[in-house]
Amino acid sequence: MYITYCRNQSTVNLKDKTDYRLNLTGGDYRPTWLIRVSDWKKVPGEEAVHGYHTISYSWEQSGKVVPRNDGSGEYDLIDHGKHCIVEDYNLYYDGIINSTLKDDTHVTWCQPESEGARIRDVTYNQLLQQLCKDFQVDYVWYDKLCINQSDSKAKSYEIKQMHKIYRNARYTIVMIPEAVRIDQEDFQQKIIRPHSDAPDQVIDAIMESSWWKRSWTLEEVMMSKNILIVGTDINFFQHSLHTTEELPTTVDLFSNILLDFGSRGNNGTVNQGLAFAHFRTSTKSHDMIFALKNTFSDMFDEMEINYAADIKKTFHDFYRHIGTKDLSILCFGSALLPDGDRGEYQSTVQNYNLPSWTGVAGKHIQIPTFTTIHHQLTHAIDDTMKMHIKTKRYWEIDITPYEGGCYSSIPRDDKYNGKVGSQIVRINMASAKRDRKDMGSVDKNTILEEYLATLNTTTCLLMTHYHHRQGDPAMLLRPLSLTEDCKKCIILPILLTFKHATHQEVEMNGNNVILGEYDFGFCLPVVRQSTTCKNRYKAIGVYYVGIAPRSKVDSPIQWNHLVGIQDVFTYEPEEIVNSLFENDFHSNEPKEFIIE
Repeated sequence: MYITYCRNQSTVNLKDKTDYRLNLTGGDYRPTWLIRVSDWKKVPGEEAVHGYHTISYSWEQSGKVVPRNDGSGEYDLIDHGKHCIVEDYNLYYDGIINSTLKDDTHVTWCQPESEGARIRDVTYNQLLQQLCKDFQVDYVWYDKLCINQSDSKAKSYEIKQMHKIYRNARYTIVMIPEAVRIDQEDFQQKIIRPHSDAPDQVIDAIMESSWWKRSWTLEEVMMSKNILIVGTDINFFQHSLHTTEELPTTVDLFSNILLDFGSRGNNGTVNQGLAFAHFRTSTKSHDMIFALKNTFSDMFDEMEINYAADIKKTFHDFYRHIGTKDLSILCFGSALLPDGDRGEYQSTVQNYNLPSWTGVAGKHIQIPTFTTIHHQLTHAIDDTMKMHIKTKRYWEIDITPYEGGCYSSIPRDDKYNGKVGSQIVRINMASAKRDRKDMGSVDKNTILEEYLATLNTTTCLLMTHYHHRQGDPAMLLRPLSLTEDCKKCIILPILLTFKHATHQEVEMNGNNVILGEYDFGFCLPVVRQSTTCKNRYKAIGVYYVGIAPRSKVDSPIQWNHLVGIQDVFTYEPEEIVNSLFENDFHSNEPKEFIIE
């Protein structure tokens, strides 16, 4: 595929970030090789005294992909110089059309109507060089030229350094040709009008793009501190809200979750990477694991790059390692929409015989999640990929499918998902206006609706079931998000503490915010007995305990709502998990849960 780049671009940022972008410095690390933009020559990395940039792009959009005839399953990329640079593009006269309206070789295409517009055909290298000059980039790391593709040893070394390369760049240029201007009125001024939908439209275009679906690009964006998204005729600069607190920006997946992964103290956790990786693809299956190993580089003393290794063993070794290191891998729930469809969450790792505890049947919570294990619990993963958990304390509970959830027997039409989404928005808007209902004085259905919204807002999961112990007031029921329907399940004493960011408006444009306080929420992993083997179990999701109160003045959450003792106000995870399971002592010998 070939792409189009219009030089006179418009930004969709609600605040001019040009000075901030140009003054970024990056880290001290330098890659082995860089491309000097002025003459597009490969030079030693140390030449870039004042820093460098990186490029993240979809490989198949940089030319024509041609399969080799040698039976290797490999592909070559041939660049016939059909990429387009548009000079003097006129927003009001020159149209950008989708490739399907012209041919199947271009992602987008400019249809010039104004007298001044000119199109010149170029190679991908020439397009990148012009783009870098337009954005005042002096040195850039571009994998196609900076990695010797014919030297397997050099290639292996450079792949292992990619997390350092992207993390130390001034910012990463992300190529999204699918992003185009939609509403012309948004761009009549230098800065787009307040309350514009343009930033959201760019995010939507990204999530529908070829770039969004690739495994390597996930690592590249998660390692980056800042990104410049360049579309056909628009661009969007974004930074992390968590590490650049003084500069307001919009809230999206990049600013709130993906950018600067792992650089915010110890905030990078396994569940975050898997929340996106399980729905990405790669030309070579091994690359899905190599990209994840780079993302979790602190967990691996040595990363072997071996494309000849058995692919199933490669997957199993990786998941066994991260599952042993970080039990946030258990922090997942249902990937189904309210009508029972998976929607965009179509797993790309279903073919590797991964066990249930990897979360492959659902989707992981996207925000940092830290685990606190009850002091009597032990866990290990054996060579057959079974997770062994031994504990004397656990809950055995009855649960009920939520009538508005994916396992409900109520008939649903094609508008049902939209209705549930509108319901969540309505409840959240009321909460933002501090018009939330008193949970002690409303009926059960209202409490369930509130939990539907709270669970989705804090974890992006949807409630599928709830637990309501007979005789308890309705306010003590709790929601679950599960990958399977069942009537009974077991709750394990592993406290999953997630860190949910709140935001503070600082300007009257209605969109730009800075980081507010963090709310801390809590879940517990859920397993059920296997239907085929009595002594085996499946991990099927999470039990939602709630959000911690910010002070003793706030209404305390009933941590001990199942154990029948006086509630304790605490933020300490060890105290919370101990008190939750204080009365659930089952035997002198630990029970072993073998999770397949």
